[in-house]
Amino acid sequence: VEITLQDINDNPPVFPFDMLDLTIEENIGDGFKIMQLTATDADEGANAVVTYTIINGAEDSFRIDPESGDLIATKRLDRERQSKYSLLVRADDGLQSSDMRINITVSDVNDHTPRFSRSVYSFDIPEDTAAGSIVAAILATDADSGINGEITYSVEEDDEDGVFLLNPVTGLFNVTRPLDYEDQQYCILTARAQDGGKQFSTVRVYFNILDVNDNPPVFNATSYSTSVMEDLLPGSTVLTVKATDADEGPNSQMSYSIASGDPLAQFDIDSDGVLKTRLALDRESQSYYNLVVRVHDMALLPTSRFTSTAQVSIILLDVNDCPPSFTSQRMTYIQENTPVDTVVFTAQAADSDSGPNSYIEYSLLSPLGNTFSIGTIDGRVRLIEELDREERSNYTVTIVATDKGEPSLSSSMDVTVIVLDVNDNNPIFSQNVYDVEIEEDTLSATDLIQVFASDADKGTNGQVRFSIIGGNDSKDFRIDSVTGIISVAKQLNRETCASYSLVVQASDRGSSPRTDIAKVNIMLLDVNDYTPAFELSPYTVNVQENLINLPHTVLQQTDS
Repeated sequence: VEITLQDINDNPPVFPFDMLDLTIEENIGDGFKIMQLTATDADEGANAVVTYTIINGAEDSFRIDPESGDLIATKRLDRERQSKYSLLVRADDGLQSSDMRINITVSDVNDHTPRFSRSVYSFDIPEDTAAGSIVAAILATDADSGINGEITYSVEEDDEDGVFLLNPVTGLFNVTRPLDYEDQQYCILTARAQDGGKQFSTVRVYFNILDVNDNPPVFNATSYSTSVMEDLLPGSTVLTVKATDADEGPNSQMSYSIASGDPLAQFDIDSDGVLKTRLALDRESQSYYNLVVRVHDMALLPTSRFTSTAQVSIILLDVNDCPPSFTSQRMTYIQENTPVDTVVFTAQAADSDSGPNSYIEYSLLSPLGNTFSIGTIDGRVRLIEELDREERSNYTVTIVATDKGEPSLSSSMDVTVIVLDVNDNNPIFSQNVYDVEIEEDTLSATDLIQVFASDADKGTNGQVRFSIIGGNDSKDFRIDSVTGIISVAKQLNRETCASYSLVVQASDRGSSPRTDIAKVNIMLLDVNDYTPAFELSPYTVNVQENLINLPHTVLQQTDS
């Protein structure tokens, strides 16, 4: 009996390794066969037919033939773009499969030349750079790796004097000796950068020797002086200062400024050293300026700039621009009995100008009826006619002060002269005699009459007080000293005294009082204030019985 066993697909394809590391050069191209993958399957026939695929990691750079297992590059590799790949490859017999990891490292090929960081290098080096100093640096890079990316620097065309030395490893330039701008202003070199694979590139290197600011600016004079009129217009030129600098370029360009002596910034100086007024000047505020003018060069580094200074003295000459200004008071007081030719006031004025511009003469604007006069030089105001306060109590004197400048300036001041009262007027009653009639039974404290008196004087000299100085021996009447009201002081009796003639006095309150008198006649009118009274009681009368002539008076009765 012959028994044939038929195969079933019970074995997966098997790779010889679970992981494989490969290294390939970066310059392989599209279609390059890298290797053939082989997986074995213990089955037979169709169950042993294996197909290959890349599951992931190809990055569009690899493919695999599904039947032969050939791993092929699909494009030119570039290590500088991607240097490592990790492919997951699968072998499949239609039912079962197995995977293998292939790690591919792309090895470098010297396919890049060194590249400088700049197309041209230019360096500025001050002429005072010390020998041995690092003055410049160039840099080149190479995308290759390993020795292919190692760069060496050299000077392709050395300068004859060997002024600059290039470090082959760092690319740093050192200056080998002192520089001199006046002998050599620049130097041009060709530098080479070469990798280990003999690839190289070159670049032009320019060294510009810079002038060093080693000369200060110098004024052509240590001090300047001038005098100007004080009315010089803003923007006018006062004087010009000048300085020179032995350097060149910016180091020889200069800038002027005012360092001190001008706190109000009344002056300005331009780039040519022309000193000008910026604001209006005033000699009366400041007659002298002592400026310090500074000049400095325009070296690029402020710390290396040189500075010089010079003194500038400016004297302001006077212009008659200030009128006289009064300093004396504007009011004065005089007694009305002041004697003629008395100095009643002294005018004082000052002028801020100098010389003749400050000399002052005085005058009166109007003579005021020849009441006052003034001294032209001393300003003394004198009384030239008698005063009477009762006619005029004050005067306004306009005093004019005029300087002697050309043209002259003047100012005026009103002085008020107050005439003080003197007790030279008597009180005057409104009438000399006052008549009044009252009944004899007028009650005590009853007001009878008011007398009036006026005084032309002022103040206490014009205050009037009243008193009874006569005709009031019994003190029957009294008078209010302020109002002049006369009133009954006590009970009157016509039968005792039927009339009064009072002497009333008006006195002012001056230190030497003045007086006036008036008479007040008071008549008492009778009031029926008594009953009749017989003189004798009883009366005895004898009458003859045989009287013939009748009627006949037998008794005459009188009353009292």
